[in-house]
Amino acid sequence: MTVLVRRLAEDDWAILREVRLRALIEAPGSFYQTYDGAVVLTEEDWRSRLRSTDKVTLLAEADGQPAGMVVGAPAGPDERDPDAALMLSMWVDPSFRGQRVADELTTELIAWSREQQYKRLLLWVYDAAPRAAAFYRRAGFEPTGRVETFYDPTRPLTLMSQTL
Repeated sequence: MTVLVRRLAEDDWAILREVRLRALIEAPGSFYQTYDGAVVLTEEDWRSRLRSTDKVTLLAEADGQPAGMVVGAPAGPDERDPDAALMLSMWVDPSFRGQRVADELTTELIAWSREQQYKRLLLWVYDAAPRAAAFYRRAGFEPTGRVETFYDPTRPLTLMSQTL
């Protein structure tokens, strides 16, 4: 199987919509956004997500099929690190898990982060997602010691970091 990762452009909005909605159906507890909130977005909403010049949306394709995605953006106020990029919305289709799709997405996001001259790449992972946390550790991320609950006090998130 060949995995290729590419950066989505504004005209790729329909692919982004398709993959994001699949992710929200398959793993609803992994994201802040809900399927119901995303399915009503317009073409312009999806296009605007891809228009931003300070973010990147990466799509992994395995043998020509969408296999996963991840978003990179500047870290925000929650992270308290202006020199860091933030990994968001990592998702790999279940039929492609364990086949290096997440590795390829992470590698390309690290490359983008370095191009943008960030010093660190951060991510939040739910404590209830030990498989994801184990993957991130294997990929070189380390827990920072920060744990937050943000929108749901029953679902702690751990902040992880990788020095670039």
